[in-house]
Amino acid sequence: FGRKAYHDFLLEACFLSKDVKKPVKLVWTREDDITQGPYRPGMMARMQGAVDAKGNIVAYHHHPIGESIQFQVFKAPSNKPDDWVCGELSQKEQKYNIPAFKVSFTHVPTEIPIVWWRSVYASNFGFSQEGFFDELAHAANKDPLKARLELMSDARFKKVLETLAEKANWGEKLPAGQGKGIAVFKSFGSISACCVTVAKQGTGVKIEKVVSVIDCGHYVNPDNVKAQTEGNIVMGITAAVKKGITFTNGQSDHTNFHQYQVMRMNEMPKVEIHIVESGAEPGGVGEPGLPPIAPALANAVFAATGKRIRRLPFDLNTLA
Repeated sequence: FGRKAYHDFLLEACFLSKDVKKPVKLVWTREDDITQGPYRPGMMARMQGAVDAKGNIVAYHHHPIGESIQFQVFKAPSNKPDDWVCGELSQKEQKYNIPAFKVSFTHVPTEIPIVWWRSVYASNFGFSQEGFFDELAHAANKDPLKARLELMSDARFKKVLETLAEKANWGEKLPAGQGKGIAVFKSFGSISACCVTVAKQGTGVKIEKVVSVIDCGHYVNPDNVKAQTEGNIVMGITAAVKKGITFTNGQSDHTNFHQYQVMRMNEMPKVEIHIVESGAEPGGVGEPGLPPIAPALANAVFAATGKRIRRLPFDLNTLA
């Protein structure tokens, strides 16, 4: 999901072949890849909003801070509008009809090489947008689903959320120690929403179930749509709760899967995937299912424990 677009390994093979004047097969070890390859961009976001005396969400400002793939990889000029603002972050894509809506960004260059990761910046911005919107909904004393629907006039967005509410049985009375969280995000021409259910377990929480709904427009094979969405759920949970890459003096502190862990089969929750038939033009399916995962999980943790998650990754075992 983006790694092969970074041609460092290709250049190495070319230089070696030119030097020995013979064909060369170059294979990076996993240690090479984890310590020397490009990484998903690390981001921060400053979020601001306002709720009026009547409980209406009236202001929203999303300000991401970090490195730009356009700038670092493609050498785009610093005065060029970044794809962060004109793409996944724009009000044109995210259909909340908030009276005072603003998106801005601060570009902070880094020497750490970056490139695309599954869903690119949508994975960063989905978390900050949907986690913060959940906070605004609670500040307005509103149900998180109803708060979203009240601010949406786009029929596709509303249908996705309404389908999610039905399939996930949103609004049911849960036992003490359980919680549900939702999130919705549009990327790559498709709208995806999910509901995560968690339950307290010992000193932490356990992910019980994930229900995902996607409107990707026209599609050919529903099994492929569901398989890609399942993969998005696995990667989304992994990125949210497994240890990420850290650096010391510009060098990765991690070398292999004993440190950089991924989800195992026995850790997977129950998963349901539902496709909304909209008849719209085809959108992506390989990436849009990922952005809502982390914020829905974080919102579920808040519903179950009262603890807000504002930083990824986080430890599921120390939340109760």
